[in-house]
Amino acid sequence: MPEYRSDLSLRPSEFQSSSSRQGRRFAEQCDDLLASYGFELRNRIVLPEIGVEIDQHAVSPLGNEVWFEYKGSIQGTRPGLKRTDTVKKAVANGALLGGLEVHPPYVVLASHLPDSGAGLAMLKVARDLGYISDVICVYDPAQVNRLRNL
Repeated sequence: MPEYRSDLSLRPSEFQSSSSRQGRRFAEQCDDLLASYGFELRNRIVLPEIGVEIDQHAVSPLGNEVWFEYKGSIQGTRPGLKRTDTVKKAVANGALLGGLEVHPPYVVLASHLPDSGAGLAMLKVARDLGYISDVICVYDPAQVNRLRNL
């Protein structure tokens, strides 16, 4: 029987593999959540002209297109948007979308949000500048309810 080890004791290749699996599981959870709210899922899209990948292109029950980015995992010491480098990637993608003439709302679904500090400040500024339409913690029912407004 294999010996259990925490993520912190994994070799780099094992850690990457674990992170990839967790990311896929979180993406499945996000897809299931959106489907349960009546979104029509149209799959991932790549925008090579600006270097951005959108995790899910969806149409809301109200008929509105929405682009979703998923940031999350189920393990780790700083999952979701708790890491500033992860926040920076979401913000950068939102800013790069500004290079398109027109695009649907860009919403980030996260497993965890920053409580304070630089990550929280970056998200606030990105929303104020219109880079990100909304940031929703998928494990907070009050926040998830905002999906109904899209």
